[in-house]
Amino acid sequence: MTAELEALRAENEALRAKLAAVRRIPELPAEHKGVPIEWRRWEPAPFILCERAGDLNGCPQCDHPGPSLLTFGLAGPGKPLIRFNAHRCPSCEETCVYERRYDKYRIGAELVEIAYWAPKATAQP
Repeated sequence: MTAELEALRAENEALRAKLAAVRRIPELPAEHKGVPIEWRRWEPAPFILCERAGDLNGCPQCDHPGPSLLTFGLAGPGKPLIRFNAHRCPSCEETCVYERRYDKYRIGAELVEIAYWAPKATAQP
């Protein structure tokens, strides 16, 4: 019985090690400042082709060439609009979540970071 118990413990430890190695995508915030957020699916971000902007498509943390992954969050009040977006590197999984703030005197939105998950120690291929 002792040998059987030791074999089960070894199998348990092996399964725990496998589980720890599984990549987990960070859960995006379900709400911000009391307002619920409904997130869309992760999609590959479009490539940005602009000489003045430099290379914005890759990951600055792990040098993954891109594209990064992008999702949008819809929130109220009233009719849900795109009020949040999140970017994630598919290799090191660095994730940034932004609130999109609009100003009637500005074209486009100001992005304010509301959540951040650091990259994993080892980039994945």
